[in-house]
Amino acid sequence: MKQVPLGELIEITQGFAFDSTLFGDSGDLPLVRIRDVVPGRSTTFLRGGCDPRYLVGDGDILIGMDGEFNRARWQGGTAALNQRVCRVKPINGHLDEAYLFHLLPAELKRIEDETPFVTVKHLSARQLRSALIPLPPLEDQRRIAAILDEADALRAKRRAALAQLDEMARAIFVEMFGDLSSNSKGWPSVSINDACELIVDCVNRTAPLAEAPTDFKMIRTTNVRNGTVQLENVRYVSEETFQRWNRRATPRKGDVILTREAPVGEAGIIETDDNVFLGQRLMLYRPLSTRMSAEFLLRSFMDPFCKEQFDAQGSGSTVKHLPLPACRSFKLRLPPFELQKVYSKRMRELKAQQDRAARCRSNLDSLFASLQHRAFRGEL
Repeated sequence: MKQVPLGELIEITQGFAFDSTLFGDSGDLPLVRIRDVVPGRSTTFLRGGCDPRYLVGDGDILIGMDGEFNRARWQGGTAALNQRVCRVKPINGHLDEAYLFHLLPAELKRIEDETPFVTVKHLSARQLRSALIPLPPLEDQRRIAAILDEADALRAKRRAALAQLDEMARAIFVEMFGDLSSNSKGWPSVSINDACELIVDCVNRTAPLAEAPTDFKMIRTTNVRNGTVQLENVRYVSEETFQRWNRRATPRKGDVILTREAPVGEAGIIETDDNVFLGQRLMLYRPLSTRMSAEFLLRSFMDPFCKEQFDAQGSGSTVKHLPLPACRSFKLRLPPFELQKVYSKRMRELKAQQDRAARCRSNLDSLFASLQHRAFRGEL
């Protein structure tokens, strides 16, 4: 297919550096920052007016220009475009917008891989404009976009199914244990230190990494998400480093991990017998086997009652951080252990459903990636 510089086909509008003193939980316009690109909505607002050039609306294609170069369609109504986010839209009638939307991830990934960085990668408008893209006739663009739209809709349905299972887990917890903040069922309150046989913090320096994969894996804050400890994308160390970093305790299956920073309050259960150790900004909790189940502790960390404590005890004006004393003194509601065991059994059954749904989603993602690859090579 013909290759054309993207800059000949699109208009790029970069966001404005608004004064942060005008940001708040309420205001005249939602404010689109980098973190809002993927969700497509914002909970931060801008007070005061905004030049119409920096207004975006539903359906606009936005790109985050720092870190990971994500693209998504905005769904949060009329909003103000902040710095380090840009909007792209086709001009001159030669590029279909849906085709552009599906084309962008591969181009952004290529630019990201080629962009040098020290701490955070930055995307420039010049890099976007100079990207060469395959440009078939407009009719073929629309046909390709329609195929990819249909495949992407199947992925969206699977994501929605997983979200419903996540919501079911939360609903079961509330049904069985009530509102923990108000303690509607009158459970006794205990210190987390009294409900765990072991609480261990990380070694507060970065472990030296191995040059190639080994049997010894580092758990980082990025591996702790949505109630799981994900080990698909980890860093590796030597056995000697593994032993030194685990001199206080070796994490094991059933331990609960909590992030102290970046972000605060993510939690997950270790579900493997792999050789793992804690990277920085992590805490390990091993519940007393006769007093508290791992599944109950995990969901307690995710409940508003603990989230309120994280907010109250966290320090730092820009990046929140949980001090070690706070991590050893959180208050928990403690229902009877027999009731917790019933809850844990239900969670394990639900987790099996989630795993099946996640595998299906992974298969759909692989199929979609294959379709994209073929589409932009002229094979679809």
